[in-house]
Amino acid sequence: MRQLGKTIRSAPSPIGGSVLGGALLFGALVLACEAPAEISKSPVSTSAEPLDGLDLAELARFQEGAGEFSEVESAAEGLGPFFNASSCGHCHFEGGLGGGGVMRVTRVMCRGDADDLTAPLSGAILHVFSTRPDVAAPGIPEGCEAVLAERRTTNVLGAGLIEAIDDAEILAEEVAQQSTVAGRAAIVTDIASGRERVGRFGWKSQHATLDAFAGDAYRNELGITNELFADEIALPAGLLDALDPTPDPEAPVGAVAALADFMRFSAPPSAGAELEAGLDHFRTIGCASCHRESYPTPAGSSAVSGREVRLFSDLLLHDIGTSDGLPQEAALAWELRTPPLWGLGRSSLFLHDGSAGSIDAAVMAHTGQAENARDAYQALAEEERLELLAFLEAL
Repeated sequence: MRQLGKTIRSAPSPIGGSVLGGALLFGALVLACEAPAEISKSPVSTSAEPLDGLDLAELARFQEGAGEFSEVESAAEGLGPFFNASSCGHCHFEGGLGGGGVMRVTRVMCRGDADDLTAPLSGAILHVFSTRPDVAAPGIPEGCEAVLAERRTTNVLGAGLIEAIDDAEILAEEVAQQSTVAGRAAIVTDIASGRERVGRFGWKSQHATLDAFAGDAYRNELGITNELFADEIALPAGLLDALDPTPDPEAPVGAVAALADFMRFSAPPSAGAELEAGLDHFRTIGCASCHRESYPTPAGSSAVSGREVRLFSDLLLHDIGTSDGLPQEAALAWELRTPPLWGLGRSSLFLHDGSAGSIDAAVMAHTGQAENARDAYQALAEEERLELLAFLEAL
């Protein structure tokens, strides 16, 4: 059964409240966030590990990117006027800088007369904070039959290895699955290159490259316009100038590339010993049908070349009954990208919205194209189920 989001009717509902005090408290309470660092300072102390095999130039780019990723932005640097965090590290912190997290973003779309969904003029994200204490972030527009959904912060460590996987490999997996779980590749236009590519980043595979992924988050989560996403969210005439006089694009050229380089040259989450008994159950009951164990990267001379990427994801879109009810780019309302499982043991919440408090609960929520695997999991003997869970927790 498809979970198609929560639909409500609402009058205008500002959500900012006492936003300045909230923003300050938010920054003060963030745990495991790296100390602010200017992009020009190197080396940067960070809990994230660089990918093995980097040359000196790549290592310098990783360090520079770590500084940008952990830097706390200010309104003078373009933060806002409405935002969900003042640093990438405020949300990506679980297990260290770049990890996933418990922070959730609320997205909204309005249902039309033909049952179609469109984003409000102020954008699909409901922001929590404002740079002005007297002006709340836009809420649900008047007359909007709103479909609301929450999405949890994803892990971005090791993302360069995912970026390096050839589109042809993912498309071949799509073909191989057509008689089984029928995953679907998300074909998107990459804003960084203008080319049609296979999407692989974000809960809906809405981005194909880390530059596009970084630029989108910079604008939509921090409110900082950049060379890839140069336009502010739509606001009434005159209000934007009063709230945010910084000329667009606000980020200096190279800032988005630095954010991408931190993700691109970071090592994936370290895994424990691969527990063979649990892996055998993982394969036998069909988990690997969607959570493909690995992809290769093409041969070459870069640090990401010629690798086996053990991400435990096919990077395809599936209907497993847990989606958020919102379409985005190539993904339909009921589709989600198979999330990579590396780093699963660092997580405290599971599924796209954090609604599962344990791995067991997340598995049991699977239906649709994952129903057979879920039923096989349920049929395991208790000892076998514990072995499988131990394997997943060690990833």
